[in-house]
Amino acid sequence: MKAPFILLLTFLLLAGQPLAATPAAVVLSEAEQAYVRQLGPVRMCIDPDWYPFEHISESGLHEGIAADLLALVSRRTGIGIRLHRTASWQESLAASRSGQCELLSFLNQSQERDRWLIFTRPIFHDPNVILTRASQPDITNLAALGPVTVALPNGTMVKERLKSEYPNLRIIPTISEREAINMVASGVADLTIRSLNIAAFTIKQEGLFNLKIAGRIPDYDNALRIGVIRQEPMLRDILDKGVATITQHERNAISNRHAGVSLVTRVDYRLFWEVLTAALLILVLLASRHRKQRQLDAARIALIEQKAANAQRAREEQGRLVAMLSHEVKTPLAMIDGAVQSLGHLVGREQPEIGRRLDRIRRGVRRLENLSDRFLHKDRLDNAALQLRRSPSDLVGLVHELLSELPGNQRIRLNSPNSLIASIDGGLMQMALKNLIVNALNYSPFIEPVTVDIRHDEKQVSVSVRDSGPGIPAELKDKLFDCYVRGSHGSDIPGAGLGLYMAQRIAQLHGGSIRLGETENGSEFILAFPIAQDD
Repeated sequence: MKAPFILLLTFLLLAGQPLAATPAAVVLSEAEQAYVRQLGPVRMCIDPDWYPFEHISESGLHEGIAADLLALVSRRTGIGIRLHRTASWQESLAASRSGQCELLSFLNQSQERDRWLIFTRPIFHDPNVILTRASQPDITNLAALGPVTVALPNGTMVKERLKSEYPNLRIIPTISEREAINMVASGVADLTIRSLNIAAFTIKQEGLFNLKIAGRIPDYDNALRIGVIRQEPMLRDILDKGVATITQHERNAISNRHAGVSLVTRVDYRLFWEVLTAALLILVLLASRHRKQRQLDAARIALIEQKAANAQRAREEQGRLVAMLSHEVKTPLAMIDGAVQSLGHLVGREQPEIGRRLDRIRRGVRRLENLSDRFLHKDRLDNAALQLRRSPSDLVGLVHELLSELPGNQRIRLNSPNSLIASIDGGLMQMALKNLIVNALNYSPFIEPVTVDIRHDEKQVSVSVRDSGPGIPAELKDKLFDCYVRGSHGSDIPGAGLGLYMAQRIAQLHGGSIRLGETENGSEFILAFPIAQDD
């Protein structure tokens, strides 16, 4: 086995037992005692969705590993702690910066956070691990990887460091730990780097057993501390004394109660392999050739069946995940869009700068809605049971209808016959052509035209879309129609690398193909398919 680490998910029989006897309260100086008496409860911000480390329960309570450890510190120092509720970790960081809360409960120290926080000693240590799909190879050196995609939550130490230390990686920001892990499980991202406890808990709770731990980055382990605003150094010193009283036994008991996870580092297995080799030799001597062959055949068949079942289950789970995410995303996006429109009416034309900002928000909402739709369309196109809904349709009419809905359509030059009847799935074909034309508009200079040519003969229809952009880099041409492929020349253009993949899939479903044309300037894509359905 190549992986340097193994994830052990263990339900501990003693998880519910009480902790060891609590040590006596910490010894405070007279000045510290006077400070605590006049202090009153301090406000604490947390990450409300970071289980098993911490979260806010349905009843509004702070729960998890951090909550139990902070409760020990509070009891032993005499400092009362009051939860300041926020909706997200980003909101907690902002509240801390503005002085709305004096404490941040559980976080790594970093250069960015040193600007407004001082820290206690670590209250809990937890390794960060590289999480990939089980089919991917193990990872020993992030710097040696190509431009792989890494899903990471915003506002974390890992995202802050990785962006500067490994510029070869393409970081996809997420709003939560769970979203980052689910993006890897569904194939949207290649890997994520997360806490072992978080990874283990999410895999167990979500049933994401197509994931594995592929490695560990040196010097990236979590040393989680209590963060205190810089204006309160004595508060930090008192809390630090409380942290010092917590024993490793107490940490282990609290961690096991919430997560039940341990990381085992592989060591020298020479003795293990020697014993195993001896056992295999004895087995060969005792077993007959016929029996051994039957066992091998049975194991091979079982493995093939298991792989097929796992692949089917993964496809079904991915479909459910995509549908769920689309539903969960579209409702709040609609609310945001409606709120922005209402604000626009209230502001009117008297404050153009605010109006421009509201327009940017609406454009962002439309991009997210488009991305959600693309993932749903991809999931449908990848379904092996998909049947085309063919009917005689006017392709030219479909293109005119499509162009009327696109922003920037005044730049599009259409060369076509007055009408062209073909046996197609109109909805899917319109989707394919929309992807090609929108790409051409995005990659062309703002004032340059995009040309759409529709030609046909007795057997075949071809639609070419030609832009005036920078063209396709040579290193992308061989994988141009793969899923999630985007070039660095379009890094500032919104998208997920799905448009050409879906256009090719739709062309193939119609018995046709799509290819890159030969042009001196810009790029040209030619979609061709039979004009009539084969009998």
